[in-house]
Amino acid sequence: MSSKYVALGRRQWYRRILDAGFADAILHFFSAKALLCALDAIHLPMQYCITRLQSLAMDDKYREVDALLGGLFPSQNLRELFDYKVQALGVSPTTAARIMGMQLRALNGILSGTQKVIDITVIGKLANFLQVPREKIVSLYLDAVEKHFPINTISAKKIEFIKANFDLAALRKAGWIDNITDFAHIEQKLTARLGLKSVLEYRKPAVDVAFCVGTYEPKNELTRAVWIRAAQACFAEIDNMYPYDRAELIKIFPRLRWFTTNEEHGLAEVIRLLHRVGVTVVLQPPLPGLQLRGATFNHDGKPAVVITDFVGFYSTLWFALFHELFHVLFDWDDIKVNQYHVTDDENQQLSVQEREQEANNFASEYLFSREKVEQVKPFLHDDVYVARFAADHQVHPSIIYTQCAFAMPKSRSAWALARKHSPPASRSIVEYGFALENGGLIAELTKPLKSSLYV
Repeated sequence: MSSKYVALGRRQWYRRILDAGFADAILHFFSAKALLCALDAIHLPMQYCITRLQSLAMDDKYREVDALLGGLFPSQNLRELFDYKVQALGVSPTTAARIMGMQLRALNGILSGTQKVIDITVIGKLANFLQVPREKIVSLYLDAVEKHFPINTISAKKIEFIKANFDLAALRKAGWIDNITDFAHIEQKLTARLGLKSVLEYRKPAVDVAFCVGTYEPKNELTRAVWIRAAQACFAEIDNMYPYDRAELIKIFPRLRWFTTNEEHGLAEVIRLLHRVGVTVVLQPPLPGLQLRGATFNHDGKPAVVITDFVGFYSTLWFALFHELFHVLFDWDDIKVNQYHVTDDENQQLSVQEREQEANNFASEYLFSREKVEQVKPFLHDDVYVARFAADHQVHPSIIYTQCAFAMPKSRSAWALARKHSPPASRSIVEYGFALENGGLIAELTKPLKSSLYV
């Protein structure tokens, strides 16, 4: 504290502050700590100091005061100012509202910012009651309103772009977005999930070109495009560091079927093995309206596979994986040029259907051949026999039941047995956790997977 003011007695110092100038007196202190000591010594009410300092800080003449105190008194909101005032006056909020000629409920809405429409005369009443400038009341009120009702700052160009490129109803149903009207929220969700800085960076992928002849126009084109871009965002984030080695893939292939016997961890182990030979595999749920079972992509010159639990059977999840691995092994040259191929039930082009049938036959024969199906069919209702046969051939029993059901499409009992003996697909993705089920920041969604599966 300045020696000039130390020499003054308490009453003289107090009078100097009140009469000669509050701010001028404060500027003689070296720190806010010294100010607090002085205030305590003369018992000057803290609320009085706060109110005076806030008023002075608005005047350019006393900017030094604000800098000197440096956050000693944190910024306040309308509610805090009001609470201080009624406490200082010793009145209740109801009495204060009555003094201002207002209903308490309306007053609370203004103080909290939950009431967007107000009588303009309220500003003057509050300013007079709190003894602060009207400009301050307006500023604090607008701050409070914006906390409850954020201003949508997204441009009209972005809104039109979103409407033209995304099926918002499907994305809301999938849990990617919370509503279809808050476009700032929608952009934030889409850019996070697709790994974009701005929604305007989004580009729909070329229509499925591998094996296609001519133009193909799929149904639900917008949703399909988002699903593809979401998968590509996953591959980019995982960024498989291993080179693709087809010879190593062929070498480990005979071992993969055995992992189907491990319901909880088998699929995760296979994903790890494939990752190390340069084949990235991700699990991504299908979006509403799509009948996609899987897809194979060229990502940075290496195969990348995405599979879904479209049907929900444990066995069909494995079937989808080996179907896509057929494309990796035997169609890679075509996919490498054309970037990707999607496996669905929509594309009826003969060239596509021929390759899809070959991939289906490959997956069926690898998992449980037609010859074995014929051996088991007479004993399909004997659970013990089927379980023993499955163990002998290193395959999960549910795959036997499903393969037999496909071989007997008109048999209701065969499909009933397949449903009865099929574990839910979700059981096989315990380690994966279906982190990609809903929209979210792609880097955060894949982070736990990169440390457990993609290593």
